[in-house]
Order: sequence, then structure tokens, then C-alpha cells
Amino acid sequence: MKYKRVISFGDSFTWGNDLNDCKEYTGEAEWEEFCNSYSKKTWSALLANYFSAEYTCLAVAGSSNQTILRDILNQLDNITSQDFVIVNWSWIDRWDFYDIDIERWITVRPMGLSLSNPLVNQNYKLNNEYQKIYYTYFQSELWDKLESLKAISIAIDFLEKYNIKYFMTCVDPLIIDEQFHYDSVIKLLINNIKDKLFWFDRKGFYHWSKENKYPISDLWHPLEEAHQAAFEYIINNYEFT
Repeated sequence: MKYKRVISFGDSFTWGNDLNDCKEYTGEAEWEEFCNSYSKKTWSALLANYFSAEYTCLAVAGSSNQTILRDILNQLDNITSQDFVIVNWSWIDRWDFYDIDIERWITVRPMGLSLSNPLVNQNYKLNNEYQKIYYTYFQSELWDKLESLKAISIAIDFLEKYNIKYFMTCVDPLIIDEQFHYDSVIKLLINNIKDKLFWFDRKGFYHWSKENKYPISDLWHPLEEAHQAAFEYIINNYEFT
């Protein structure tokens, strides 16, 4: 199959944070350049090169799975059956809500990290305000699974409805865990999506990279060697026809 474009969605693992060709944000004057500075050394970019296709990365560092779903749906009208979509779903314990005062979606994360993207950085500052409340009183793994499984199911339904070919993986293997926090609804949703997700030896990209002792940055980002190995693993274990 000849693809015109490869379009990827996800978080920092897909953007390529900490890879040596990923530009750091240095000021508003370079904002437009920064927005197109995603790495060309991620496994998704290497896959696009393998297809001899144009590569566009629409991942956003720090995204939750709800954010990734919205990004996919917002781009559906710009994606055709000649394109190939890659989705790398994120950790399931990130959660979104809409702040009507600032008219912006906020992602609450278990860790508050400073990133080079100023918009994400502002969200991290807000995250620290909500973090303690959410993770103390509201968060649960059952809820995390439910919301992430719903996001993946909706994305699959729309991509298939639009006849768009796709490849999906997830950094967090808890999304298909059947031992804990596994009720009848979770079982139904897992059965609906588990054959649509690709794993690296039954692991997410981060844990697979760590197990294979590939270099990983201090911010948990597998580096170039891991992405090259992941690309080779994918083309040797997945049929793109």
C-alpha cells in the first residue's frame, strides 16, 4: 500500500522530546518554528520514511488520552484514505477537564514537569494546583481504564468509518490489564479494542525500552537507539497491507 502521508498523534514519546534533533523553545519569536520541530528520529517518523511518505506529527507533549482523541477528531476532515495514521496512546492516569474561566482544556497529571512548550508549561502550573485534590479524592484505576478505553474505542470507530488505515500502540499496559479493576464494562471495552493495539513483546514502548536497556532520558523518554529498535520491531512483526 502506497501512503501519501503518515500522520501521528500522541504525547512526548511521539513528539520526540529529548531526542537530539528536537528543538527547544527559546522564545515567542521562534514559536512557529518550534511547532514544526518534532523529531524525525522517532519510530513513527522512521516508519513514514520507510513508506517514502510525508510525515506530520500532531502529538502534544503531556497529552492525556482524552486530548489525543480530541486531536484525532479535530483532524478527521483533513485526513484521507491515502493517509496512514499512527496513534501512540498515553498513560491512563492523566485526566482532562475544561476550565471555563480561561477557556482551555487542562490535563491533570501525577507529576508536574516543566517542558519547553510554554502552553504546556502553563498547564503544568495549573496541574499542580489541581493535582492534590484530584489524586487524593477522585482518581482511581477503574476510572482511568474506563475513560482511556472509551477514547480508544471512539477513535477506532471514527477512523474505520472514514476508511482510514491506522496503527495504534499504548505506552501503558494497564489499559488491557484483566486482573485488577476489571468489571463487566471494562471487560467489554477491552475486548473491543485489544486486537487493535500493537505491543512490544506485550509491553508499552517505555517499559520495553527499559527492559532492553536502551538509553532513556531523565524525563522517561527512550532515546534514538530505542526508537530505531522499535521501528525495526514493528516492521518485522506487523503486516502493513
